[in-house]
Amino acid sequence: MQQLTGAAIWAVFVDFSIMAVLLVIGQILRAKIKLFQKILIPSALIGGFIALAFGPKGLGYIPLSGTFGTYASILIVIVFAATPIGDRPNKEALSGTVIGGMFFNITGIAVLQYAVGLIVTIYGLSYLYPNLPHEFGLMMATGFYGGHGTAAAVGKALQDLGVENMTDLGNTCATIGIVGGIIFGIVIINWGTRKGYTHYVDNPEELPIELRTGLIPPEKQKAEGKITISSICLDPMAFHLGIVLLASILGYYGSKYFLTFTKNLGYGIAIPDFCTALLFGFVVNWVLNKTNGHKYVDRHSVARIQGTATDFLMVSGIGSLNLKVVLDYAVPLLAVCVMGFLVTWWWFIYVGGKSSREDWFERNMMVWGHATGVAATGVLLQRVVDPDLKSRGIEDSGISDLFNRPIIIGLQVVPPIIMNLFPGKGGHITTWVIVAVVVVLWIFAYALKWWVPSQKIKTYGKVGNN
Repeated sequence: MQQLTGAAIWAVFVDFSIMAVLLVIGQILRAKIKLFQKILIPSALIGGFIALAFGPKGLGYIPLSGTFGTYASILIVIVFAATPIGDRPNKEALSGTVIGGMFFNITGIAVLQYAVGLIVTIYGLSYLYPNLPHEFGLMMATGFYGGHGTAAAVGKALQDLGVENMTDLGNTCATIGIVGGIIFGIVIINWGTRKGYTHYVDNPEELPIELRTGLIPPEKQKAEGKITISSICLDPMAFHLGIVLLASILGYYGSKYFLTFTKNLGYGIAIPDFCTALLFGFVVNWVLNKTNGHKYVDRHSVARIQGTATDFLMVSGIGSLNLKVVLDYAVPLLAVCVMGFLVTWWWFIYVGGKSSREDWFERNMMVWGHATGVAATGVLLQRVVDPDLKSRGIEDSGISDLFNRPIIIGLQVVPPIIMNLFPGKGGHITTWVIVAVVVVLWIFAYALKWWVPSQKIKTYGKVGNN
């Protein structure tokens, strides 16, 4: 038993070492290959594709273990646990009059993606593919708006409930979303500049070298973050990692306790551990704020822990994809992903163009990136059309995320539970409840003038004439 445990621990060490090397290789390839720079593909995605091609799911040359794919479901707990820690929103920023429009914009598209995915699956694809589970309808929005982290989390939760292949399908949707989101985002930017919708650029010039290659030139490099703990006592990163892992392990045990508790009541309802980790992340952050411990928490350090976990998660998730499952579901995947891009594009114009009084195009690039991959995609696309970040798209979307978290987490957690509790009918119930949420959000947005349907889409013409 001792030898088996030791061997298992070394297998984990080897897996993470290989993933780290693949991340470095991915960065080198991004810095050297023009095609990768042109389509702005993240280094973690490159590393994931290498793992898929040459790892155990591909040619088998890379000696990753058989449990390589399980790391994503563990890493997502860390990602969610870190989300609230060290976060203290500025009260003045929260009172901005434009926040409502951004909240409706960035929240509404998430809910709408879930509604569209379920409608296409249950009332369309299910007739062509009778064995297609209704839960498949959750995967497009989970991958597009949620990204690889949420896809891994929700996929695992569904598989724990007996729905097979959802992790592979969710990660596939997330990969399609992030790659397509960047490529189509650049296409939209070029279209927007020709139409005169952009405020700060006439034509998107060649991106700065650090955005193309990922390598920041020495003259542009700058220090970030704060040292809040003396390294004589404890390394500052170890301190921050300890806080994040505290919330993570509390979330893990909280999920297990809730399942046991509900089983004793005769229900056996499982709340995913990533959700309880997020909950305990809020608890830990509240305690830190109440005890003034927040003075010694550097949000930048927490974000780096979260970002590192996300990069490793992407390599694990993509590298462990079951290509047979992907090919078996190729047509349904193509259908829901095409609908995902179409509805997000429609939202970009019809809602994004009418929910911001100024700089609607620049602000909406943040929403587009968020809705097709990760917030980092939105930041990248916004910087192309707003180099000096004058439109406040990043700040306002971040503030909006604080308010929409309960809705987004509810969309990730509640539908699988309802579908499990009410087999057959659960999908229909979930679909129309989500549609109702979209309608309610729209009514509130209209009543509060967060969205003004009569507002004309603003054009700016030539930047030099503004």
